[in-house]
Amino acid sequence: MRRLRRAQQRDAREPTIFKRRVVAAGTAAVITLGAGLTINKTLGASVPDKHQLAVKQDMDGDFLADREEFAIGYKPFVADQNRNGTPDGLELATRCAAIIAQLPWQDDAAPGATCKWHAPQFGLETCEICGQTVNMGPATIVNPRLGVEVKCPLIAMHYMEHGSFNYAGDVQRGRIDVPALMWALELRFPGEPDEHQLPVSANDLDGDLLTDNEELAAGYNLYDADQDEDLTPDGVELARQCAQVIEALPIHEPNEPGVGELYKASFMQRGIELCEICGESVNMGYWQVINPKLHLSIEVPDIVRHYMLHGSFSYWGDRHGKGRINVALLAKILEMPRRCGDLGTIFAPADFNQDCKIDLADLAKLAENWLNSTDPNLR
Repeated sequence: MRRLRRAQQRDAREPTIFKRRVVAAGTAAVITLGAGLTINKTLGASVPDKHQLAVKQDMDGDFLADREEFAIGYKPFVADQNRNGTPDGLELATRCAAIIAQLPWQDDAAPGATCKWHAPQFGLETCEICGQTVNMGPATIVNPRLGVEVKCPLIAMHYMEHGSFNYAGDVQRGRIDVPALMWALELRFPGEPDEHQLPVSANDLDGDLLTDNEELAAGYNLYDADQDEDLTPDGVELARQCAQVIEALPIHEPNEPGVGELYKASFMQRGIELCEICGESVNMGYWQVINPKLHLSIEVPDIVRHYMLHGSFSYWGDRHGKGRINVALLAKILEMPRRCGDLGTIFAPADFNQDCKIDLADLAKLAENWLNSTDPNLR
């Protein structure tokens, strides 16, 4: 009788055990998929320059340590936040090198200006990778206004030019203090600067080239300069996106009957206007952007379109002078975000990779984020 009962209990447990095994196998498959993608991304990232030395505790393999990314507001589990094909650390290092190259030496700097300081010594330091020599004396980046000084020997500047905050000479080796360097250089975003991106004249709390009033009126976050975390200031990104939308609009006559969707009307003129920044010539006329549903319209001079393509709502031409388009009205007329992925897009909860589709790629992203969890209670 006991044997019969044991057999019945074993049979009753087998479906549950089977279910657990299936769930475990499925979970393992998902984890393996996510892990495979993470490993493949790291292994697949080509490192053509041997100066780009590996970094310890770098979960996403972007040559920035996890702690550094937390400190500077980057994502430690995304290797290429602005999706331009270059790991964030490499891009940021070369950007810092370019800024440092333009800094004056302390003896030549204006009072209070950020500058470089160097104490040359009788000796050379040799790069262990390429053999280039630089002076072995100490050097620092000095920001008098902020009271910040960051050790940055010439050999470190050499390595940053090659995309690495690590440096290895035959005299000095180590790693630049990345958060302190960015603070001294007053830098956050790694992208190339564009002189068309004129500073705003009103309050801009987060420094994203959108005024506080514009962000409040248009429904953006005035405390976050990079809402979608793609390492592009929100004002620059929104200006480019608005310009792209306008470029793609169909052209009709003003108030043309039967047109119910957003369109533009041409008021081009026989004359040109010169950009005061780059000298490019554009038509001196304007586009009228019309939203029939909202019964709203706005004039967008061709010079303004030119500046928006460069990431600026402010403009400066030899005909229209200096000015700034009504950002909140423009965003309302264009019904921004107009396309999935535009600034301000609210993604579906299951769209983990934010590509505006829910598919297996989202499952892989979920698994990847699961593996990347730093919560010790989930280990």
